[in-house]
Amino acid sequence: MEAYYGHSYFEEQWPDSDAIWRQNTEVYKRYELPLMRELWADWPPPLSAAAAEVGCGYGVMLGALRDAGFRTQGCDLSAKAVAICRSRGLDVVEGKTPGIPLPMATFDLSIARHIIEHLPDPRVFVKEMVDLVRPGGVVVIVTEDAWTSQYGWDRLRARMRGRIPPIRSSADHTFVFQASHLRTLLLEAGCDDVRTRSFSFRPARESLHWRLYKGLFRAIDHRIGHSEFLMAVSRRAPGG
Repeated sequence: MEAYYGHSYFEEQWPDSDAIWRQNTEVYKRYELPLMRELWADWPPPLSAAAAEVGCGYGVMLGALRDAGFRTQGCDLSAKAVAICRSRGLDVVEGKTPGIPLPMATFDLSIARHIIEHLPDPRVFVKEMVDLVRPGGVVVIVTEDAWTSQYGWDRLRARMRGRIPPIRSSADHTFVFQASHLRTLLLEAGCDDVRTRSFSFRPARESLHWRLYKGLFRAIDHRIGHSEFLMAVSRRAPGG
């Protein structure tokens, strides 16, 4: 974890922070923030809420939250990512989980996007995410959806050929999750209400072949209630 995400991930795979900032800002504001607001509609964070993101990378989500009126803090393993965040005026420190270096029970909102699938102990991580927020605070976890129609097709095709079905998730992922898994983890960690939703977004540029191929699976997923990504939005029990 520390070698890969602390160094290789940002230094070698995603070195262009400006391009990532431009691309992902649009995606987050168009897809993820509206979905969060829809799922927490019954118990939204207060105006000018304090928000923390764990594994914030180059800080794109923190920037989007700041633009939406949140007071933000974050942490990440990568010294490069933290330096980029600070150059953009974001309050970010180096740190990892377990042992998130942010003050517990002081935030109205905690967010972790595409972090939980990499960790060896999801229960410990989810408990820390819940402990970051005050009683009544909101916790958001985003990961890949463990089951999509494309994954089902890949498994069926492998079985028809007499082969072992492939693992859909990236090789650097430790776990995959369905909505029921996230719901159970969050309830065990002290939340009293959990809402989940699968979602996807269309890349700005796709080849015709890819658009048709992925478009078919997106249409099927829309009908069966699955998509590429999974968001869980939960409330820490007010008395917890």
